[in-house]
Amino acid sequence: MTKIWVLTELYYPEQTSTGYILTHTAEGLAQEYDVGVITGPPTNFFERQKALPYEEKNNVKIYRCQGTSFNKDIFWGRIINLVTRSITIFWKAFFYCKKGETILVVTNPPLLPFFALLLKWLKGCNFVLLIHDLYPEILVATGLYKASSFIVKIGHLLNRVLYKEATKIITLGRDMTKLVEAKLDADDKKITCITNWAEVETVRPEDRFNNETLKDLNLINKFVVLYAGNIGRTHAIEDIAKAAKFLDLSTNIHFLFIGFGAKKQWLENYIKNQDIKNITAVAPRPDRAEQSISLNACDVAIITFIPGMAGISVPSRMYNQMAAGKPIIAVTDDWSELAEVVRENEIGWVIKPGDITTLVETIKYAAEHPEVCTQMGAKAATVAQTKYSFFETDLAYKKLFKEIEYFS
Repeated sequence: MTKIWVLTELYYPEQTSTGYILTHTAEGLAQEYDVGVITGPPTNFFERQKALPYEEKNNVKIYRCQGTSFNKDIFWGRIINLVTRSITIFWKAFFYCKKGETILVVTNPPLLPFFALLLKWLKGCNFVLLIHDLYPEILVATGLYKASSFIVKIGHLLNRVLYKEATKIITLGRDMTKLVEAKLDADDKKITCITNWAEVETVRPEDRFNNETLKDLNLINKFVVLYAGNIGRTHAIEDIAKAAKFLDLSTNIHFLFIGFGAKKQWLENYIKNQDIKNITAVAPRPDRAEQSISLNACDVAIITFIPGMAGISVPSRMYNQMAAGKPIIAVTDDWSELAEVVRENEIGWVIKPGDITTLVETIKYAAEHPEVCTQMGAKAATVAQTKYSFFETDLAYKKLFKEIEYFS
């Protein structure tokens, strides 16, 4: 039986997307393989938690390393965390990983895959690269660096080496696959697209008129547009805020933000400075098992990206929002995986980032046609249950590692 090592900054008890996804992926693989996880310090919603440096959970051996825990929404704090955690994970992996074993490493933090490459060279390991965000493209899209900068050019060169040396590469969507294929030239057979999944066991359509969040916020009688998830640099929060300002007090439409991230302070300042009355921003529920309550606190959901993010990141929240039976307004590049899923399944609307006029018109249309929202929402829930289940994702991962085992 092949030994699989998962290298990730975030793992159980972390409940945010990366930690949750890697935890369940590892536990699925552990049904057939000997799986060990080498991860950073224990956190939940990025807050330090108490946990043993070693424990076993659902047949997975968990080895926790040390590292700094500065505020991730402060750029330099995040960089320091990235470096310290990546180094300690590498150091432990160096002593545990053996020749012929396989490493599964995620691109967050972006330094960690290069340590996996170093382990391949030093220890003779296979390594599988799981791309959650594409670097250095994300640095350009968010405006941190120009495409012509030295850092970005070096990043492209290093990533070409990384992709060439990887045993297999996992992408999360068709758009991401296209970008990675362009870096590999003819060597595209090593790419496997495995989507994330909907948590249909815990997230399902519920009656909005009995929703705890809407009751607590006195929004039961409003038409609610929900943004749930990371309020981060890659998301076009500004588009939603501008649409809300345009619609402020003129309709029965209300905007609800549930989440946190680097742009949440900007959002709160905007609401205050513009004296906007139809936006409410709250923190997410502390238990992921209760996210069905949050995702059902609306009539329509909205997922936004800044321009140029197609292929760079695929929103995992999309699948759970579908599972909750809500139509989706996708503010995104036209060829993104998000846009493709919404269009091909007819579960919402696709709008270009920055097109505030169309966004406002679409929200008005949705509010005026509740029967359309109901139909799209029902279809979204069906698609989530039949097309994007963990069962399908788990099978795809096991098939991939069987191929590696066979050809090794």
